[in-house]
Amino acid sequence: EVARSYGHTAGVTTLAAGYNSRDALLLSGSDDRTCRIWDTRTNKSVGKISGFVDDVAAVDFVGENSIAVACGPTICIYDQRSVGISAQAPDTTAKIKQADNDSEIMAMSTRGDFIAYVDEDGHLSVCDVTDPENPARFTGAHEELASCVCFHPEEAIVATGGCDNQVRIWDIASEETVSIFKAHPVGDANRLVNPPFVYALDFAPYEDCTVVSGHADGRMMCSSDDGSFSWHECHGYSISA
Repeated sequence: EVARSYGHTAGVTTLAAGYNSRDALLLSGSDDRTCRIWDTRTNKSVGKISGFVDDVAAVDFVGENSIAVACGPTICIYDQRSVGISAQAPDTTAKIKQADNDSEIMAMSTRGDFIAYVDEDGHLSVCDVTDPENPARFTGAHEELASCVCFHPEEAIVATGGCDNQVRIWDIASEETVSIFKAHPVGDANRLVNPPFVYALDFAPYEDCTVVSGHADGRMMCSSDDGSFSWHECHGYSISA
């Protein structure tokens, strides 16, 4: 153990690391319905946002000075410079709302001024935080809840995973799915314990592996244009991050 930080009063549900000028900062969201900013050099909380009506599902840094917090069907954008440690919540600079206004956002990923987010109905949406009134909901959806999402660091594509056991690759320009990879159950296909739901994913810098994903049955799967292959039983239980 290198360090331990205290502040939340319930389980931590989501984390995001800063980058560039904010590389010493860490964001956390919690079941205590707050978001905190941490300075990793001192291991202390240097900012807190409270007053959310539900558990915080996702947090991330976005743009040069903003942070995004997903709670329920809404993503709230704040100017990081206005976030202090006082009990008073700062004003939002923008809000991104679901088109149907009630589908909960499950996860999000940021790249520059853009936020990609997935919801409990399996949809992927992408929004420019400088134009928060016009998010783009992509064509198609996961067959079940979408659980994770990730921007490619350079190409104009996004990956998502869901409880339909699928990894999907989406093209940002066409707003459509371009590839689907499915993890098939091992052994008894009818078992209900630990099916291969996709709980985590990221793009990989390898020719034979475009996306690597972690699943509820403990496997890791590598997927590319040539297909997919899995390492079964990498973990004894589900891979969560």
